[in-house]
Amino acid sequence: MHRLRLQAANLLTGLRLVLTPAFIAFAWHAAPAGRGAGVLFVVIAASDVWDGRLARRYGSASRTGRIFDHVADISFILGATATYALQSLVPWWVPAAIGGSFTFYVIDSWSLSAAAPALIGSRVGHLAGICNYSLIGILVFNNTAGIHLLPPAFLNKLFWLVPLYSAAAVLARLAARRPAVSMEAA
Repeated sequence: MHRLRLQAANLLTGLRLVLTPAFIAFAWHAAPAGRGAGVLFVVIAASDVWDGRLARRYGSASRTGRIFDHVADISFILGATATYALQSLVPWWVPAAIGGSFTFYVIDSWSLSAAAPALIGSRVGHLAGICNYSLIGILVFNNTAGIHLLPPAFLNKLFWLVPLYSAAAVLARLAARRPAVSMEAA
């Protein structure tokens, strides 16, 4: 039982990674599979919330687990947004902005931790990730499940937020790297 507790977070992360192709298949087929995509989205999003909490609770948080979590996250987010882009439901630059921001995050993190590469998070980047999951949830229930509560014009406004918050995450990382300027030196 102790070993299961230590691996609970990684099992949830692995579940997210395993369910991503099934989610993409359901999202691709839209209306007939819309409920399945909705259920999978809820399970995938819940696994993202709970894996970190379990890792901290059972003292099993690790650099490898954090990387595994991020691989699962970006696989799901890029897989989902690319699927919607291929269906012409999302502009191509939405997954491109997300991928570019994530790539910068990885390169910047590893440059800051060259001795032992690690992923160094930021509050703005974390919020961007929440926004990415939220956007996918909106697309799943609005389009894939066929509920259509939000008009295309509103969705287009949401899409324009993606490069803005992706750029904000990059800029926040760059700003954190700048040395503080004291008033005496100025």
